Amino acid sequence: MTVTMKQLVRRHGAFVSGITGIAIVVVLVAQEMVQTATSFLSAAGQDLPNVFILSIGFALLRAIPFGIGFFLSLWLVAPIAEELRVPHVITRAILATGIGSTVTFIVIAVLAVIASFSSDASIFGSSFPFPRFDGSGAGQGVLSALVGAINVFLMRLPLGVLAGLLLWIWRKDHPPKRPLEGIIDL
Repeated sequence: MTVTMKQLVRRHGAFVSGITGIAIVVVLVAQEMVQTATSFLSAAGQDLPNVFILSIGFALLRAIPFGIGFFLSLWLVAPIAEELRVPHVITRAILATGIGSTVTFIVIAVLAVIASFSSDASIFGSSFPFPRFDGSGAGQGVLSALVGAINVFLMRLPLGVLAGLLLWIWRKDHPPKRPLEGIIDL
C-alpha cells in the first residue's frame, strides 16, 4: 500500500505530538543552561552573559533537530495510542529517540561539510575570494557528528521514554476522536 504525501499530512495526532516535541526541546535547553551555570559557577572573571548566549545557541542547535525528529516519529512513523501496552509504548519512544538522534546527526554532519568550505584568496590579493572545498575537515566533522549522534541517543533515551510514557498516559485519559496510525502500523 502506497502512502502519498497528502495522506501523511492529513494524519491526526500532530498537535499532541508537537507539544511533546516542544516540551522535549524546552527541557533540553533548560538542562543545558543548568549545566552551563553549574560549570561556570566557580569560574571567577568569566564573561557569563556571553557564555550563556553561546550555550543557548549550541543547545538549540542540538535540541531543535532532536525535537523535530521526535515529533515526526510520534506523528507519522509510530504514534503512541491509548490502546498500546507499556512495552509497545517504550519501543515506540525508543524509536522516536533514535529518529531524533538521526535528524540531529544529519544536521550536524551537513554543518560540518559546509564548514569545510574555505575561501581561497590567492587571485588578485584577496580582492575576489571564491569558495573552494578542500575537504580537510569534512571527514572528521562527519565522524564527530556520528559519535555525537550516538551520544545524543544514549543521553536522551531516558527523557524520550519518559515523554513517551507521559504521552501515553495523557492519551489514555484523553483518547483521540479518530484512531491513530503511523507508517509502522500499515
